[in-house]
Amino acid sequence: MREWTVKSGEKDQRFSKYLQRRLPGAPSSFLYKMLRKKNITLNGKKASGSELLLEGDLVTLFLSDDTIVKFGGEAGSGETKAEVGLDDALQEYMKAYRQIRGRIGEDGILYEDPDILVVRKPVGILSQKASETDRSMNEWLLGYLVRKGEADASSLSRFKPSVCNRLDRNTGGILICSKSLTGARTISEMLRDRTLRKYYRAAVLGTVIKGGKIEGYLSKDAVTNTVNYAENAKNGGSWTKTTYVPVIPGDRYSLLEMELITGKTHQLRSHLAQMGHPILGDPKYGDRKVNEKIRSEFGLRGQMLWCCRVEFPRMNGDLARLSEKVICCDPPRIYTEICGVK
Repeated sequence: MREWTVKSGEKDQRFSKYLQRRLPGAPSSFLYKMLRKKNITLNGKKASGSELLLEGDLVTLFLSDDTIVKFGGEAGSGETKAEVGLDDALQEYMKAYRQIRGRIGEDGILYEDPDILVVRKPVGILSQKASETDRSMNEWLLGYLVRKGEADASSLSRFKPSVCNRLDRNTGGILICSKSLTGARTISEMLRDRTLRKYYRAAVLGTVIKGGKIEGYLSKDAVTNTVNYAENAKNGGSWTKTTYVPVIPGDRYSLLEMELITGKTHQLRSHLAQMGHPILGDPKYGDRKVNEKIRSEFGLRGQMLWCCRVEFPRMNGDLARLSEKVICCDPPRIYTEICGVK
């Protein structure tokens, strides 16, 4: 017999999904058969597998150790087969944490609770790794939680916390991460429904004195890894929308604040370039000569785009504490200095 207690990060998932994560080698037919025969119970009672789990629920398996181990479950040491493979990964997570933490700084954690973490992403760091050798904010997050004692091989074999909203490598600012399944589902739903409002600041070429909106269709060019803008859907693409207001309408460069109404790859960068006000330092959509000039004059590296604020909608349920919460993160001082404000 084996007993498992459902942890906070495992709640709000179907019982059948939980069992599949704990016994990854077991066919679904076997699990449902064991449920029907009461060889697997939930809180001492027969279960169908469709139940949504709560923190503290007790799962009991009336199965032999050999059967549990055969399907990838806990061995005598308490490790699962999936956990054994995580040993090296845990070391990599800690390396990523140590490598990146200095760039984030002690005040870089903007908000944290049992379900989500909001952090200031540095420019030059990937949100999620693009190759096996990359160390990204995703790996930093896992290393951070391992160091705090909130994650280990056992918990990560069942649920892996991750970055929710991606920022380009050379875009800094607010990055939202999930620490629990509840957090991941809630943030994912808000991003999909566009109820989580996201604001950015960018230093752009030229003088912008009036606010407005940019709407159009973006289609991706896989060869150049850029997007093409069109005012109509004649050539396909996804509809996109950005609103903007000037914060500093400078003589040569302006500071804008934008709300990302939709969230497509390179949306802000391509929209601003389409306006004739490309983001300073943008290597794909910017003005090469201007970029070279400001690199020489200001020592600038990367594009001047920063996620500065997120606003949560009115919420109920497990994450009601986030209801109408606003989290801010100002861009570096150079954003105002380059636009003429010391």
